[in-house]
Amino acid sequence: MRFLTQFVTICFLSAVSVVPALAQAPTGKISLELNHVQPTQDGGCRLSIIATNGLERPMNQLGLEIVAFITDGLVDQFLRLEFSRISAGKTKVLQFDLAGKACDSLSRLHINDVLNCVPASVTDVYCPDLLDLGNRTAIQFGD
Repeated sequence: MRFLTQFVTICFLSAVSVVPALAQAPTGKISLELNHVQPTQDGGCRLSIIATNGLERPMNQLGLEIVAFITDGLVDQFLRLEFSRISAGKTKVLQFDLAGKACDSLSRLHINDVLNCVPASVTDVYCPDLLDLGNRTAIQFGD
């Protein structure tokens, strides 16, 4: 019985140690998720974007050029967001406020460009092709 208990414990611990490795396996993509929007006290809108580096190498910096559209479909403003270093297989969350812009006035966030997803020495990669987009909000997000 003692042998069986030790065997089950070892199998369980082995399975637990394997799960994180599988969850962080490279996907070859940069996952971006518009995760949350919430009104700020000054009448603006706070947005939360989650970035996960599914590449096999770290990104020293990830730049996003985003265009915000208001509900009538007109371009409202251009935004430049910067994520600091994201190690391979890791996730970072960025929050930013749109001052004086109510969340319900936004209809869409368009990703106009993606910058610095690979080192400058890599010239055959078009960063926007690496995106895998997700959205948990009522605002359209992506292309």
